[in-house]
Amino acid sequence: MKRLRYVGIVSILIITLGLLTLPAWSADAPRDETVILAFSSDIQTLDPHDHILRLGIITMYHLFDNLVVRNLDTGEIIPHLATSWKIVDDNTWEFKLRDDVVFHNGEKFTAQTVKFNYDRILNTDNNLPQRGNHKEIKSVEVIDDTTVRFTTHRPYPIMLERMQNFQMIPEGYFKEKGKAHIAENPVGTGPYKFVHWIRGRELLFERNEDYWGPKPALKYAKIRIIPDTSTQIAELLSGGIDIVRALPPDQIEVVNASGVARHMISPILRTGFLQLDSVGRSGEHPVQNVKVRQAINHAVNIDGYIQYILNGNADRVATVINPKAFGYDDTIAPYEYDPDKAKALLKEAGFPNGFELRFRTGLSTVEPGLEQTVQAMAADLEKVGIKVKIDQINEIGPYVTQVKEGKAGPLFVWSWGYYSVFDADGILYDLFHCGGLDENGQPKDTPWAYYCDEEMDKWIEAARGTIDQEERQKLYSKIQKKLHDDAAHVFKWGFHGIWGVSKRLTWKAPIDEIDRMFLAAPAQ
Repeated sequence: MKRLRYVGIVSILIITLGLLTLPAWSADAPRDETVILAFSSDIQTLDPHDHILRLGIITMYHLFDNLVVRNLDTGEIIPHLATSWKIVDDNTWEFKLRDDVVFHNGEKFTAQTVKFNYDRILNTDNNLPQRGNHKEIKSVEVIDDTTVRFTTHRPYPIMLERMQNFQMIPEGYFKEKGKAHIAENPVGTGPYKFVHWIRGRELLFERNEDYWGPKPALKYAKIRIIPDTSTQIAELLSGGIDIVRALPPDQIEVVNASGVARHMISPILRTGFLQLDSVGRSGEHPVQNVKVRQAINHAVNIDGYIQYILNGNADRVATVINPKAFGYDDTIAPYEYDPDKAKALLKEAGFPNGFELRFRTGLSTVEPGLEQTVQAMAADLEKVGIKVKIDQINEIGPYVTQVKEGKAGPLFVWSWGYYSVFDADGILYDLFHCGGLDENGQPKDTPWAYYCDEEMDKWIEAARGTIDQEERQKLYSKIQKKLHDDAAHVFKWGFHGIWGVSKRLTWKAPIDEIDRMFLAAPAQ
């Protein structure tokens, strides 16, 4: 009864907000020709090589193309700008390219384009954040206009997986205009062309009528920046937007009952966790004690959150590896909810009366039910004597900066979408390949690591450098057991993406968490 009353109140609020919301489409982008996606935060740049966050990945897919892409029905990597490829030897790959592709400014796409783009990302002087995804590539050689050869430092089993999220920019345009210019005036080969970016408000794209592939059904695509989830839902129900990401589970009934929209759910390649600063990047604190980390894991009722906050829309995990990724080991059991055991472990660790900690969180940019989950975790921790002060940062840029600089600890909410790489390497190398600590107590190899182990670094390297999948699975199982036993973080769940989608469109929820507006079409 309480739940029905709550849904009713929320429905009235959202309908009221919807009536108060003014139409938000541009005069030069007629609403019936436009698909509109809501973001809770703005992107930082339109340079496809100078970002790492999910909202940037989604944006770039509309303006730029990759050599290969993922078949959303089978999950396989298939040709795109590349027409075919072959493995010449363990360390050499050769790709044949399309000869009919031009950039939005008329510049031709060739093998030299590919070399320029990879040379740019691999050059350490450029300090581009995506370099870590591709640094196993040693060199790129132009064979002819439509043939390019890659040499890797060693066998590289996830070469194609990494390529499906690396976009091409035009060499001539970049050299003429420079980095700062292309960051706000992008030119790609993609299905949409850039029109404008009004920071903090919207991005607008127009269909590329000369696109080499299937053209989008809708002439315009727009991304609107709407930080408040309730406002996003109100806009969806009033016709101001078409797609809401990370729809709160408790709003599914509201959306479905509206008659104008429906929800979609798909398991996606993202793992959510409460990151624990075991190495003390943010100063000395109790979380550096393994018994404290184990206590925190036993103190929080993850299964309960999945059932009552997410309405069952998540897959419980024991470690950071998502069930959809190669390397996942289902024989490792998650920590059980056991407050008494948590209290006993805290006593063994020397904290019989508990302690206080800062608990940092951000906007629910990608995570449904985040605010409710944070509040529930804080309440559970307090029951065992750990008093937390919730510190919410409402802008994604400052939040990410604090994480990178080691200032987010000792507890903070985080998740990882693997760059849509369906392999354990897509999260292990970036988040756990520490490389030891420097003189300032910060990890040498990745700014994202808050757990460091020299032996595990070697296992991650070994798994990255062999094409023997059985050996890779064994290594990933060892890594997962160590992460579990050390209670490296509180590993929550593999996400189910939840979207609210207007009934005026046909659209499919993506398995790789990349919302492709160019696949939307008017409903018949």
